[in-house]
Amino acid sequence: MDLVDNHREKCTQCGQCLDVCPMYDDIDLLERLYGYLEGNSEIDPDSLLSCLTCGLCGEACPEDLGIKMLISPARQKWVGEHGLTDRQTLMDPDAENNLIKKVAEMSEVSEFRAGKGSVVYFPGCASGYINTNMAKAAVALLEKAGVDYTVISGVEYCCGAVSAGAGNPGPIRRNGQKNIEEVRKRGGKILVTTCPGCFKAFKEMYPRMFGDPGFEVLQISQYLERLVREGKLKPEKVLENRVFYHDPCHLTRGMGVYREARELLEGIPGTFLANKTPENSACCGFGGGVRLNYPSESLAVASDRYRVAGELGCDLIITNCAGCMQNLVEAGLDGESGKIEVFDLAEYLALSFGIEIERDDGKMLEVVNRAYRLCVSGYGKNDSP
Repeated sequence: MDLVDNHREKCTQCGQCLDVCPMYDDIDLLERLYGYLEGNSEIDPDSLLSCLTCGLCGEACPEDLGIKMLISPARQKWVGEHGLTDRQTLMDPDAENNLIKKVAEMSEVSEFRAGKGSVVYFPGCASGYINTNMAKAAVALLEKAGVDYTVISGVEYCCGAVSAGAGNPGPIRRNGQKNIEEVRKRGGKILVTTCPGCFKAFKEMYPRMFGDPGFEVLQISQYLERLVREGKLKPEKVLENRVFYHDPCHLTRGMGVYREARELLEGIPGTFLANKTPENSACCGFGGGVRLNYPSESLAVASDRYRVAGELGCDLIITNCAGCMQNLVEAGLDGESGKIEVFDLAEYLALSFGIEIERDDGKMLEVVNRAYRLCVSGYGKNDSP
């Protein structure tokens, strides 16, 4: 039974997927997707591009279905019929409109330790070039713990996960095996990523496409929790904050990783974690291309995270994803967020050792939004793709 037949047979159209979805509210969307995937009808771009790919719909569905499982193949079909747009090539290292190359032209690029190391840190494009505080904090903690590490960074090593999710599989096919070989060449026994997309690429997508890479793959929260558990990192300073941990969709629902970040936060003296489980976690509005296609709606979704954190009496939001970090920081500029600040998980842990990572959120947002405008035609005009 193919995807559409299986979905149509099991789905009762109860609407529970739409109850949790920040973007869709029309149950007829299912029939539009069915018809398009079966080749019986066309579909409007909004029906495809509004999905955050957050996975909330599948989690809410009594039949374990959701809308996302139809959106992904429909997007691939759309690209096959209409070709790649500048939105699908935005994160392609070989494309002229590559966002990261444009950002690099307008800001200082961080340099990290190269050479060999048993632990290979892979910050990813967003942490390496946009939210650089995340990569700098991770490296500072590796130094603090005395880890034998090396860093693979640069646009030429892009993992390809974001492009693949946008319907452009070229980068992951071109770079996957090369990235694996580079880790092996460096002598890596453990590969540590920051970005949930990079984590998924190395942990799931690469092994499926290229076979067992021969090294362990961990997200930074998992590796830092291990270092703390082994006594190689022991938080020292008291940080008296009531914090809200924002679960990145592609890490929590997509990869099932959420425990380690919470254990790290609860182990920091003085820090109280308000949401001890990922129950009722929600999206920041960044993913699935929505930040690019519908900026205003994307930031409105992110603003709701401040509301939830405020209702829990929190003064900080901690997250663990560069996309979430960017969207939450920008949404916080509207003045309605009160005094709630946003920190990366590694950055906050670094503070517990007295390590303060320099960051300039205003400059970061100015640069990345200027890069969007230069790389994508019609960016932000009426929020229309």
